[in-house]
Amino acid sequence: MLDASEAGGEKIMDTPTLRILDTLSSNLGDSLSIKKLTERIRENYGTAYYANIYQKLQKLKKEDLLSLDLIGRSTNVKLNFQNYLLIDTLAEMEIEKKKNFLTKRNEQLLFLSEIDKRLNDTCAIRSISAIHPTKNIKLNKIELLFLLRKTPEYHNETLQLYKEMLKLQKKYNLKINSLIIDRDDFYDLLTSDEINPLREALSEEITFFCPQTFWSEIKKVAEKTEIKTIRTETKPANISDLDLTYNLNRFGYKQFGTILEKAQKFCIEYMTTAILLQDDARLIEAIPIILAKNSFKSNLMAFLSQKFETDGKLLGLLKILQTIKPDREVNETIVLLETLNAEEIPVDEESILQKMRLYNAL
Repeated sequence: MLDASEAGGEKIMDTPTLRILDTLSSNLGDSLSIKKLTERIRENYGTAYYANIYQKLQKLKKEDLLSLDLIGRSTNVKLNFQNYLLIDTLAEMEIEKKKNFLTKRNEQLLFLSEIDKRLNDTCAIRSISAIHPTKNIKLNKIELLFLLRKTPEYHNETLQLYKEMLKLQKKYNLKINSLIIDRDDFYDLLTSDEINPLREALSEEITFFCPQTFWSEIKKVAEKTEIKTIRTETKPANISDLDLTYNLNRFGYKQFGTILEKAQKFCIEYMTTAILLQDDARLIEAIPIILAKNSFKSNLMAFLSQKFETDGKLLGLLKILQTIKPDREVNETIVLLETLNAEEIPVDEESILQKMRLYNAL
């Protein structure tokens, strides 16, 4: 995955190209004119000049890495996923981003090198990325996105990855949150019209391990449907009452006396986390109901509960739900949370049972 030689050495990509490709790949689905692209680069890097960006775009267009489409008086800039060599170029971009990130961060070099040693023989791993790495490292934490093959041993391999990350977390005194998903979940989350952590993660990530594979997977999705990344990162505690009410109704829990208004769509895992962060017993009892009525992704639920420290509350609710209405996804999430050493916070089973009956969730 990584060795000391990759943290230095000559650049494999010039700075203007790196900044253009990084900005475009972080804003998939956005309609970026040359002017808007220049503004985004300036926001991210502090400086950018329209004339220089324009010249470099013409060169990248000649290489068939980009498409420049005239829309009215503006030129829309997009990555050309039809070009076979684009994936290699984006992999080079990720390597350059990795080198830039690791400059003067020797402790992270040691950490990532150890991940490589521990996981080098794990054949199920297709790629590993760091989510919002610059911001997170300042908070002494790292969020890792693991993309895995879907194999018969997928669940056991996931548990083993969590165990390895707990060991590294203890060794390096670094908070590690891991989002582990297979290719099917990767596709589902990228193409969803709901706000979810994966769509947000693509706006700022560095793929440290197998970037070519990572971008090949994105290419497969982009060839079938449009991908739209989300630039802002959701803080579940700040999800508005309007959004809570609207999404709870979507998932089968209508609060009595509320007026339903159109709002933003959030994934069920974000909604569950948002409710757990509130001290509202009535709302918390909605969680077993919506989870009983809808499918959810156990690894995404575990990631969010780990990140926002709601794992104990979630574990207590899931154990009651599994007693009342056994389900494979619920059981797998319980196992994941217990692997992550979540300490169960007990809940009132009888109260939840009554609420589930009321909402026909049994």
